[in-house]
Amino acid sequence: MEKVMEKAALTPPAEKPNRGKQVAKQLIGIAVAGIFLYLAFRQCDFNKLLGYVKELDLGFLALVCLSGLISHVLRAVRWVILMSPLKDEKISLWNSFCAIIYGYAVNIVIPRGGEVARIISISKTENIPWAGVLPTMFIDRLLDIAMLVMLLGITITVLPLGEMKVPWLVPGGVSLCAVTIAGLVALPFTGKLIRLTTSIAAVKTRLPEGLRAKIHELSLQFDLGTKSLTNWVNLPAIAILSFGIWTGYWLNLYLMAMAFHLGDKLDISKSLVAFTVGSVGVLIPTPGSVGSYHYLVSEALQSLIHIDKDQALAFATVLHFISFVAVPCVPAALCFAIQYMRRVR
Repeated sequence: MEKVMEKAALTPPAEKPNRGKQVAKQLIGIAVAGIFLYLAFRQCDFNKLLGYVKELDLGFLALVCLSGLISHVLRAVRWVILMSPLKDEKISLWNSFCAIIYGYAVNIVIPRGGEVARIISISKTENIPWAGVLPTMFIDRLLDIAMLVMLLGITITVLPLGEMKVPWLVPGGVSLCAVTIAGLVALPFTGKLIRLTTSIAAVKTRLPEGLRAKIHELSLQFDLGTKSLTNWVNLPAIAILSFGIWTGYWLNLYLMAMAFHLGDKLDISKSLVAFTVGSVGVLIPTPGSVGSYHYLVSEALQSLIHIDKDQALAFATVLHFISFVAVPCVPAALCFAIQYMRRVR
């Protein structure tokens, strides 16, 4: 394993992407956000929207902020566990949290740019090779995707209990959950499976030597990133933390319903559906999930609890601002100030 770390440390970073392509991606992301914002806010009465915002319960709004912050702390704890094989000393929870919160803050401006900021931050503060950190972050994202797929499975299993009576939804939802669980079980063995596949004669002869060597190297790095998953002591903690992270995200939406005095309309099952729809919106690469989140959450609320468009948009807008702007940016500024003061001392 030491040899893998040495190789990872010496592995040169990937070439910088073409600036023109990066600009094009940014412009496309902004254009997509603009389209969704237009779809969401067309024919919106902004006076009514502001009226709903003024009636917010500030106590529940504070709880939304607290829930979002706790979710980020839980993610930092999980990442510390995933990175534990990379270093003999214990990795700082503070540095892990700062790196994660920087990533969320950067994502507001540059879609998916937060991943780079996150790697740079933790690599510098913990003196860990970036190539070792990269697979742990990949695993972190895979765990999120697995939770989302499972959430989709649970959601479409619950839906037939309401207004949607579609026979294939229940088996479809159960299948999604089963596939997710199977994928998580297989995850720690992915690197070995890749090496086994590339060693098969039929595959080996068709792959260029350089490409095969690169795949082999990446599979070793993936093994390093998943090493914490092969430790059975870590698995319960990772599972509980993953559940806690996503429970916190769901609580953001449910508590926001309380803040908007919609607790009697948006029960647990309906809030689960709205949360799932909003999570799908986050996957669309717009800057800070702007537009896609507003549109999908507002449409879901209108469909599920039949509130008017202006109230649904007020709900989605405030929830987006708290979850994607305020909660990441304020702690990120504090993290930066504290880390800077520690460096200059």
